[in-house]
Amino acid sequence: MLRKIAITISLVIGTLLFSGCVTSSAPQTSTGEKIKISVLSDRGDPKKMESRQWQYRNEVGAYMERDLINRLNRTGYDANLITSRKEHTSGPGRYLVEVSIKSYNPGSSAARILVGFGAGACSLDIHYAVFGSGSKAIMEWDDGIGTAGDWRRLPVALNNKLVHKLNAELAARPQESDF
Repeated sequence: MLRKIAITISLVIGTLLFSGCVTSSAPQTSTGEKIKISVLSDRGDPKKMESRQWQYRNEVGAYMERDLINRLNRTGYDANLITSRKEHTSGPGRYLVEVSIKSYNPGSSAARILVGFGAGACSLDIHYAVFGSGSKAIMEWDDGIGTAGDWRRLPVALNNKLVHKLNAELAARPQESDF
């Protein structure tokens, strides 16, 4: 009897936890096709940074790009990473998301461990621009976040915010299909 109760409670808790982790679904085109998202990432100019700064930017940028593409695909978009604007095909049901890293401070892991209380916090500031079929951005904003925890929390949190904003904006727009 106690075993059945424990299993039931575990299932209820598991369901509640899982349902809280599920992101909202992506809108679709008018024909029910997935919206195509091309992601163009700009990590900054290596000539304007010290080699260590560029190394950090590449590390956080690569992690952020992988996470963003995976997150967009899991949400229901057809997302891919591109290396130049020329790779993006504009048209109905297709969007370009430009992600520009404006600043990244890796903080000090030693200070985070030894001192705590926010000492040695890392931070990440991003500029976003979303383009539809035209050359003018349909959405554009700056966002940033800091944490005294692991640096991987930064891109994950910002990517999550981006997907929620994108879902809300694209759901409010009529989606045509070119299929």
